[in-house]
Amino acid sequence: MAGVSAPAPTIPLVFEYQARKYGERALLKDKQGKAWRDHSWREIADAAGKLRAGLMGAGLKPGERLAILADNGPNWVIVDQAALGIGAVVVPLYTTSGAEETRHILADSGARIAAAQGEDNLKKVLALSAQLPDLQCVVAMHSDGASDTAAVKVCSMESLSAGTAAGVIEGRGEDLATFIYTSGTTGPPKGVMLSHRNLVANCESNLAALALDENDLTLSFLPVAHSFERTAGHYTVMMGGGAIAYAEGLTQIAQNLLEVNPTVVMTVPRLLEVIYNRVQRTVESSPVIRQRLFHAALAVGRRAASYRHCGMRVPPHLAAPMALFRHLVFARIRALFGNRLRYLISGGAPLQVQVFDFLAAAEVPIVEGYGLTEASPVVSCNLHGSTRLGTVGRPIPGVEVKTAPDGELLVSGDNVMKGYFNREDETREAIDAEGWLHTGDIAVIDADGFIRISDRKKEIIVLSGGKNVSPANLENRLVADPYIAQACVIGDRRKHLAALMVPDFEALAQWRKQKGLGLQTAAEAIADGETRRLFQQRVHEINRTLSDAEVISDFRLIAEPFSQENGQLTPTLKVRRRVLLQLYREQIGSMYGD
Repeated sequence: MAGVSAPAPTIPLVFEYQARKYGERALLKDKQGKAWRDHSWREIADAAGKLRAGLMGAGLKPGERLAILADNGPNWVIVDQAALGIGAVVVPLYTTSGAEETRHILADSGARIAAAQGEDNLKKVLALSAQLPDLQCVVAMHSDGASDTAAVKVCSMESLSAGTAAGVIEGRGEDLATFIYTSGTTGPPKGVMLSHRNLVANCESNLAALALDENDLTLSFLPVAHSFERTAGHYTVMMGGGAIAYAEGLTQIAQNLLEVNPTVVMTVPRLLEVIYNRVQRTVESSPVIRQRLFHAALAVGRRAASYRHCGMRVPPHLAAPMALFRHLVFARIRALFGNRLRYLISGGAPLQVQVFDFLAAAEVPIVEGYGLTEASPVVSCNLHGSTRLGTVGRPIPGVEVKTAPDGELLVSGDNVMKGYFNREDETREAIDAEGWLHTGDIAVIDADGFIRISDRKKEIIVLSGGKNVSPANLENRLVADPYIAQACVIGDRRKHLAALMVPDFEALAQWRKQKGLGLQTAAEAIADGETRRLFQQRVHEINRTLSDAEVISDFRLIAEPFSQENGQLTPTLKVRRRVLLQLYREQIGSMYGD
């Protein structure tokens, strides 16, 4: 293990070892005003030790759950390490989640303590506290956050950290470290139980694959509540002895990249798609001579990249023009990420092949990985010198894969979760008797071990921003509305969700009659502007209860109900999503500007 003398059984023991080794060396960086501020290993470890003592004094015990509702930053790390060092289980929450999803996770996990950063997040938790009988205390992670008026005990992180630091309990690898809630095919999110061994094993595999070390610096902007950022972007960097800088926000990423000049950047496809589309638009609006130069450079770049993908040296007949194009065309693209970048790692959702191809041609060190929360999460990666376009690479060290008779990708290794919290039946469905995790993805593994994902067995939408969304859960919300009879939510690999909806024509006819609008055929009714405005209002009301990622951004009304007869429903009355995607491809395209 890079940076650590021997594998340690728990995350906090690894952290403590690294803190003693690196001392005053910078671990974290954040921006205060116009200046970047360093936080040393010793500073973070001392702060975590003092908070750990305070949390123990507040009654937090090994195995109990502590939830964190905060944006990325040093305080997230301090609370995380303080709780893990007690042997508690950390439950991350998205700050963008709606109140109902937040309530469900806090209630389902049985969180005893919730730590919240910022007034809005604190108010969100306090507003839910009356519905959370297990919640004993809320910790305000910001200054002046304590309150004597709340229904549940509220104290500040500062007051809890006023005493003497407490050390890390020994712990075991099999002890639970975290519950990460992920959307299921139906119903609310379920808690993936990951042990310290799961996380440490995946970090060791990542380090072996990428050879990260104490000279690496990453810019963190994906939510640390996401398993990809948590394991690959934080714990792996920490175990390698590197440093983490926190971006100011999504709108400041471009500026922060130049200021921080990282060696590693973890991202989701959406950001790379934005860069790709902007470059394409710039080229299209350029003079013809510049367009020809760009396309010539891209053609040569692709051919040169094909050699690098195989670990081969670029031959002289390509290396010579690349030296020219590198200066004339590709330098500005590469400069977007600074001048030290070793890895631009895309994960969380599939990256379009043309985007990967474009970045590789421009000599941006792009790497695409595949994983899922249940695998802690990294399973495979297209590494430098071992890349095959259209695949998600080979399994990383320590991870085994195979396909089931129906083509489903199966995963085995110490990174495979312990199960879903309080969901024994679903755990048995996900992990078979031999310990293989059923990913829900249909795949082909070629003769060289590269994995090509061809389809999804489980009904989960992965937005291009990396967020997993359960379409069935949202469809249930939609059809609960009296005017919506059927719904199909779409958006896989897209930037936002949309829906095809069949109105309840009986309810619609009654509404039109009350409005004095007269009765029409189904086709005429859905084309009417008044009908459209009615459903805009209905969808708007539903969106108010959803998180940002779950919002239905657009919809199209369908005149013909989904049925078994027309092939749009299964015998168990489930929507045949692929059939609808093909049948209504023009309507869907219009919602996304295709």
